[in-house]
Amino acid sequence: MLLITIGLVVLALTSHTVGRQLFKYNLESFEHQRTENYLQSIKSTSILLDNLQYHLSYSCDKKDISELERASYYSSNIRSISLETDSGKICGDHNNLSKLYDPLTEKIPLNREVILVANADNDESILQYRKKVVGGIITVDIEKQPINSLLSDACDNCWLQVIENNGISLYTSDTKHASKIIFSHPLVQNNALNGMVKPILSIPFHNKAWIKYYVTPEVITGYRAHIKPFLLFLLSGLIFIVLVMLYRRYHSTSIIQFLILNAIKQKHLVPYYQSIIDAEKDITCGYEVLIRWETKKGKVILPDEFIPQCEANGVITPLTFQLINTVARDIRKLEMQHGKTLPYYFSINISASVLQDPELIEITRSALAHYHIAPHNIAFELTERSPIDNIEQAEQNCIKLNAMGIQIKLDDVGNGYCDFLALQKLQATTIKIDKVFIDDIDSLAANTIVQSLVAFADKAEVEVIAEGVETKQQAQILIDLGIRYHQGFLYSKPIPFNLLANDKNFNV
Repeated sequence: MLLITIGLVVLALTSHTVGRQLFKYNLESFEHQRTENYLQSIKSTSILLDNLQYHLSYSCDKKDISELERASYYSSNIRSISLETDSGKICGDHNNLSKLYDPLTEKIPLNREVILVANADNDESILQYRKKVVGGIITVDIEKQPINSLLSDACDNCWLQVIENNGISLYTSDTKHASKIIFSHPLVQNNALNGMVKPILSIPFHNKAWIKYYVTPEVITGYRAHIKPFLLFLLSGLIFIVLVMLYRRYHSTSIIQFLILNAIKQKHLVPYYQSIIDAEKDITCGYEVLIRWETKKGKVILPDEFIPQCEANGVITPLTFQLINTVARDIRKLEMQHGKTLPYYFSINISASVLQDPELIEITRSALAHYHIAPHNIAFELTERSPIDNIEQAEQNCIKLNAMGIQIKLDDVGNGYCDFLALQKLQATTIKIDKVFIDDIDSLAANTIVQSLVAFADKAEVEVIAEGVETKQQAQILIDLGIRYHQGFLYSKPIPFNLLANDKNFNV
């Protein structure tokens, strides 16, 4: 959003078309406010006249004139006021009312009480309010609202306001000179424009009347020059915000990267082991290796809180390589403890970027040789947090790993990036069904998806493991669907190596 805003500000600074459009929107906003102010003036005036009518004798004597003058003096909304009695007498706060209007002046009625009239020169539109009172009609010229602020500094010849209705045109500004500049010839008084020049703004008014604005290019140029300092200030502020965000992101990324690398160096990222059960035989057949970050204060941080950062910062590879060696060492300790080769596999999670790294082969081969463990004890479980960019390199690595006797498993199938083509190319021997489907296994939708995965696995001749099994009901449904390998809290929570080594159920 910030970049889009910066782009719009740059366009406003460089594009005449965008600058013209900004002027139009700004002009329209101010004009709506002027209209609202006029309506408020009429409302206030109406309340005033409701009280005034009972103080008049309707004889246009000195007392009536004094009351009218007092109302005009004390009300900021009244420009002039006059009274026409039922007997035909006319009086008001001005002695020269007849000079302000003449019989030929055009009028645009907006409703029964409000009309727009022009002065004798037709260079000013005046809003007139007529109210029927006890003994006649009071006519009030509403005080003119300030010129639209966008035009207040422009020359009188550079703009023109026109109010049109039924072929009648009332003008504001220097009509004679402005029309000659804008339309190339003077306008005939009270003659509609007939679409000779397209206005920059047309606003519908009351009773099918329209307010239209015409401006010269100099007005737009002046407006752009006026707002340029503000736009430059806004642009500078937005760029500053972007730079701060980039700096904070880089700084934050650098700190996280440092903390993770330091945790790897100090071996605070340790493996936890969760058993994988053959539910039909009720025996353990393997373990999934789940990384945990154990801080100096004894807090255990789960992988969802730091693994995405490891992948984003490029430290997932050294973390995984260290984990391979740690797991191989733990397997060797267990074998020495029990005096025989372990029948279990230990499945290590690896990301797509690690699977594509050619060094994975050498690290794995070195760990097997250094700790003298059998290849079947190690398996790699491809997580699905990110897609595989180089499927050919990943395929070559999997071929070499399979040749070494190491199995490849696909994690969270059905809820990630890996597809069935990847299953074939990576020569996976096992798919793991994501916990999200196991949670709702008793629902029709989830059950159908699981059945489809089981049917596919049968044809592909691969094993299926269900993750996140937490209840006996889930376990029974999975067994009924033909899924015998389970993993979840129903059987065991992830435990550190020292608890695994002392686990009485660890039977070889």
